[in-house]
Amino acid sequence: MLIKKFFAFILSILLLLSLAACRKNEAPDTPQDTTVKAEPDVSQTTENSLPEDTTGTTAEAPEASDTVSTEPSKADKSEVSSVPANATTKKSDEPSDWTTEKIVEAYKTAAKRTHSSVKSQHRIEMKEVLVNGKEIGFVVPIMSAFLKSNETDKDGITGGYDSLTASDVASAKAYRNGSALVIEMTMKKQVSGPSEDANSGSVGHAVTAVGDIGSVAKQLEDKLPLEINYDETKITYTNATVQVLIDPNGKIVNGTWQYTVDIRLDNYKAFGQPVDSTSIVMVNTLTVNGGFKKM
Repeated sequence: MLIKKFFAFILSILLLLSLAACRKNEAPDTPQDTTVKAEPDVSQTTENSLPEDTTGTTAEAPEASDTVSTEPSKADKSEVSSVPANATTKKSDEPSDWTTEKIVEAYKTAAKRTHSSVKSQHRIEMKEVLVNGKEIGFVVPIMSAFLKSNETDKDGITGGYDSLTASDVASAKAYRNGSALVIEMTMKKQVSGPSEDANSGSVGHAVTAVGDIGSVAKQLEDKLPLEINYDETKITYTNATVQVLIDPNGKIVNGTWQYTVDIRLDNYKAFGQPVDSTSIVMVNTLTVNGGFKKM
């Protein structure tokens, strides 16, 4: 997957070109202001600062004779019984009334019907690279050019949607757009380790996750002087969304699948130098037929 290739390349660039940023900050600590500010003396607060209840009375319950009857009059009863007793209420089948479970099932059905007949365009947008909390600005344009030249297509609808359930979804809605159906879903946040299946988890089910970057990092360890602490390698997915337009035949006409991912490596060594943290933030987007748009 492109995102794995990207991760290997960016990590190599970081290790080779930002060793200075990888070192721990050795600047002397700034003296702290140890002046203790006087706190107000609350012991002088008057115990009687709250007003006392001087009425000494309590509200009495109304007499039974004063109780207002809520039973409808005979005339009212005739109006209430105007609906036939055997009348049935027709359930609405409008998409706007669907439950999350029904929306998920409708999406999965459309994804299966469409999968073999479309390609998804894959794009990764670089947002930020931090080493020990400091932004490495020169990496972003380098990565942007690399990513632009490596944009790819993949067969079918993205994600492990066969395993998608309502429990993966933070919010969902469906509605009519002319003769078409629109489904929009926001997935729950997902946090994974370095060796996760790309189609697992709430985001993996809906959009496809990064997957096993642990194997990529291991390959880099064999080629570069790295000591990676895999127990402190974490991938966090946020803002994961699915937006699709489905035609009357139940196939996806267009759509956009997207999330923001933060790949974080903590407490490792590069070229013998300790690195507190490296954070790579990017936006992963897949589209079908130019992305989501209404009719």
